[in-house]
Amino acid sequence: MQTTDLRVVKTLKQIDQALLESLADTPFEKITVDQLCRAALINRSTFYKYYTSKFDLMDRYLQRALDGFRRQVDVAFVNATPDTVHSLVYQKNFETTLQFLHKHKDEYLLLWSIPREQNVFSQMVDIVYEAILEKLPASPAGPSPYADLYARLFASDMMTLVRWWFRYEGQISAKDVQNLMTKNMKQGMFRTFREQLRQQNPPT
Repeated sequence: MQTTDLRVVKTLKQIDQALLESLADTPFEKITVDQLCRAALINRSTFYKYYTSKFDLMDRYLQRALDGFRRQVDVAFVNATPDTVHSLVYQKNFETTLQFLHKHKDEYLLLWSIPREQNVFSQMVDIVYEAILEKLPASPAGPSPYADLYARLFASDMMTLVRWWFRYEGQISAKDVQNLMTKNMKQGMFRTFREQLRQQNPPT
């Protein structure tokens, strides 16, 4: 749904915000269209002008959120080598992705918590996985099983790292996350994990 009418844009944003505010304290199955209309300061006829039901609203909202994430995620750094992983080019594109994720932190945390047949967090992992596969060299026969495994592991690692960051923000900074990802790529997850544990619990 695209429009340049500013009044329509404003109304659609109000409906989106009403949905998020309602989800923050009410399970989706208990949210009503009347509740959404009151929160958005619109009448029912206005709501039904754009959506057929609350389910239609949720489905289209999630699709817009996932499409926005798909456009912003940048995984060019997966082609970095241990010698080039510290390059400002690779650091910058990962930093840009982190900034986008953090900007939408509250929205994502809310969407990840909603019980759905298709889990939103898993869908975002899949988006990263698909983006990585597109970046990796492919043979005429298509991606190798190892490329497929690498893409799945890296996508899961990246999104799990982001969710962990959101959970411990205040103790963990965006720079910490960026450094962890860089170290993971340069020396592997096991060694990075051991180093972090030693720093947190130095021998006595």
